[in-house]
Amino acid sequence: MGFDTNVSLTASPRTERGSNAARRLRRKGLIPVTVYGHGEAEAGVVAKGELAAMVRAHGRNTIFNLNFNGTASPAKIAELQFDPVKGALLHADFMRISLTEKTEFSVPIEIVGEAAGVRHFGGVLDLPTHEIEIRCLPGDLPESIKVDVTELGIGGRIRVQDIQLDREKIEILTDPEVIIATVVPPRVEEAPSVTVAAEGEVAEPEVIKKGKAETEEEE
Repeated sequence: MGFDTNVSLTASPRTERGSNAARRLRRKGLIPVTVYGHGEAEAGVVAKGELAAMVRAHGRNTIFNLNFNGTASPAKIAELQFDPVKGALLHADFMRISLTEKTEFSVPIEIVGEAAGVRHFGGVLDLPTHEIEIRCLPGDLPESIKVDVTELGIGGRIRVQDIQLDREKIEILTDPEVIIATVVPPRVEEAPSVTVAAEGEVAEPEVIKKGKAETEEEE
């Protein structure tokens, strides 16, 4: 992925603070942001449409040129906060980074191939982990980490420790035992249980107890 100087985003300083001010900004199509790293943290705003367009085109892990307060510097999205009910973007954190220092990134997992356990035995591919944490120079940042599951049979697992990367350039921070992919057996639906009488047996009719009044009438 690296650093593409053609990808840029402009942020403006923000003086108003508090939830009411943030709501007013969002109604105007602006998103409150915090910019930190290589200096003091600063409050700002960005146009929601510009931020959304950048993420759609280049992903959350892209390194972009952040123009803020008259200064341009490489930056990455550190966090995006969404409304838990409506899903609307509420706030963003941007982190300034150095192109000569290793930085931590979250990189998505890209599954390659069809698992043998799925293809031949009807298993189900389970993917409990969708991204891993790494540390590298911005210029060595991969767009995604490919994981080939072609040889994975029923019960087979691929862990973080199995990922093939240039370990001299990229340090994996996620626990090596974390499972990325596994193939689970297909579900077998149990047939409904049916009680069958033994051959020659006659099922006894259900006996309904009569009330005292009914018994006296019959007598």
